[in-house]
Amino acid sequence: MAGTFRNLWLSGAFLLAVGLVAVALKSAVWACVVAALLAIAGVVLFRGNRWRTGALLVAAMAVSLAILDTFAGIISPTPMGRGLVRMTDPKWWPPSDPILGFRPKPDSTVIATATFGDELVYRVSYRFDSTVARVTPAAEADANTYLFLGDSFIFGQGLADDEALAAQFTKMSNLKVQGVNLGVPGYAPNHLIRLFEAGLLDRYKDKKVKAVVTWIIPAQLARTTGDGSWLGSSPRYVLENGTLRWTGSFNEYRWRNPIAGAKYLLGQQFAFIDAIGMRQRQEEQSDLFVAMMARLQVLAREKFNAPLMIVYSWPDEKSQVEDGDTGVAHSILLSTLLRVRALNAPMIRVDTLTDGMNAAKIMIPHDGHPNAFTNELVARAVSRKFNLP
Repeated sequence: MAGTFRNLWLSGAFLLAVGLVAVALKSAVWACVVAALLAIAGVVLFRGNRWRTGALLVAAMAVSLAILDTFAGIISPTPMGRGLVRMTDPKWWPPSDPILGFRPKPDSTVIATATFGDELVYRVSYRFDSTVARVTPAAEADANTYLFLGDSFIFGQGLADDEALAAQFTKMSNLKVQGVNLGVPGYAPNHLIRLFEAGLLDRYKDKKVKAVVTWIIPAQLARTTGDGSWLGSSPRYVLENGTLRWTGSFNEYRWRNPIAGAKYLLGQQFAFIDAIGMRQRQEEQSDLFVAMMARLQVLAREKFNAPLMIVYSWPDEKSQVEDGDTGVAHSILLSTLLRVRALNAPMIRVDTLTDGMNAAKIMIPHDGHPNAFTNELVARAVSRKFNLP
């Protein structure tokens, strides 16, 4: 009995140590390394052959997990912004929202800072008006309205308010049209559909909306199935017989389906687990993404009798297979884009606007987001598409 109590006490202490390391270092690999070392110690310290054999098995499993995850990390593409440290004041931004998962507060200001080592990459203010739109220059009274919906590319992450796409579009018209910046970093088409379906865009019904403009990037594919630590409370949609259906949030789905929830949680910690079934998941994401773009096009017509314009930074038939380094198979990216093109929405290819230009000229350093210069090029292209002066 004394030996069993000793073994249980040691096991609890070992588990606590592994948990503390995992929380402190935020690394599944290091947690596995510590677990392996403690399990080896258990082979010596535990009493009884069964306990020692179990400790040896745990050590072998922990080492295997660490090796698999390290290998998966090596072959995975380097994410955009690796090494960049981003901070916001307030810290928890965007705040939670019961409809969209997260959304800026009305009449608020956020200070965003990014550093790369000792280098200050940017320090800018994000200001929001009473309608939760990022501040843009005020156009003439009764001006036509263009809604800009999307993620950080539409929002203008890392840029001043007047450098974002909607603001530059408004200034370029000499304030004769009103661009409205409703972008939010981390959004995907499912957020935009929910904006429409929940009535959050109804306030613009009498604003003479002439177009809805969005900017698509490959990273949005994974967001359609909630593959992101910030997306748990975001709206989840599924395809049923070719029709999109809202099911609540990703968190709600994972609580109702524990196996799917466990797979997601383990995938967040171990890259090799996340890679299981990746091709099938990416094909599912592609189908969802195309259906969502089609739904957005219908909603823009129904709500405002306006077209959906799609700006895209996306590998296509003119790209090399490795271009973008997105972790998504080039064949899936290409087929997705071809199906989006088949919607016959007006589209703008950003790579055509920036062809031959050095990355330092068109992107925020170390960050990868478009800079003010690129937004100016895109704003001019959008204006030309709508035959604006």
